[in-house]
Amino acid sequence: MPGVHKSVVETTYRSKLLRVARWPSTSASMAFFGNNKLLESVVSDDKLKVAASTTAAGAAGTAASLTAVSTMGSVGGLSAAGMTSGLAAVGGVVGGGMAAGIGVAAAPVLAAGAIAATLTSDEIETDEKIAAGVGAGAGIAGSVATVSTVGAVGGLSAAGITSGLATVGGVVGGGMATGIAVTCAAPLAVAGAAYGLYKWLKD
Repeated sequence: MPGVHKSVVETTYRSKLLRVARWPSTSASMAFFGNNKLLESVVSDDKLKVAASTTAAGAAGTAASLTAVSTMGSVGGLSAAGMTSGLAAVGGVVGGGMAAGIGVAAAPVLAAGAIAATLTSDEIETDEKIAAGVGAGAGIAGSVATVSTVGAVGGLSAAGITSGLATVGGVVGGGMATGIAVTCAAPLAVAGAAYGLYKWLKD
C-alpha cells in the first residue's frame, strides 16, 4: 500500500486476525443464540410481561383471600381463633371445613393470575391453559398435604391445620397468617411453572 509503512499494515492485519479467531464462529453463535429454545422462552418480552402481571395480580388475590379469611368467620381478625374460624367459613362455601378453606382461599389468587395472564398476552393457547390448570390443582393438593404434615400436630384437624400453617409461615419468618398467604400463593406458582415447562417442551 503506497504511503503506508509496512509495519503498520502488518500490525493492523494481525489485530484483525486475532479478533476473528477469538470470536465464536457464526454457526456456533447461531446454535447458541438462535436455536436455544430455553433462552428464548426465558427472555421473551411477552413472557416477562405475563410473569410480572401475573405476580402482581397474584399478590392482590392473596390480600383478598386473607381479608376474606379474617372477616368471614364467627371470630374476626388474624388471630389463631380468627383464622381458624375464617378458614372453616370459607371452606363451608363449598360444603367443606378448614382443609377445603385452604383450597377455596387459593381460588382468588388463581383467578386473578389467570385473568392477568389472559389480558397481558393473546398467545396463550388452550392446551397451555389446561397445563396451567393441572399445575394449579396439583399446587392446591400440595398445599393441603404440606399443611397436614409439617406442623407439630399432624393431620387435617383444626389443631393440625393451625399448627401446619404456623410452621409454613415460620419458614419465612411469619406466623399463621403468613402461612395462609403462602399456601394461597403456592398453587399460582406451581401453575406458572407447569405452564412454562409445558410451553418449553412443546416448542
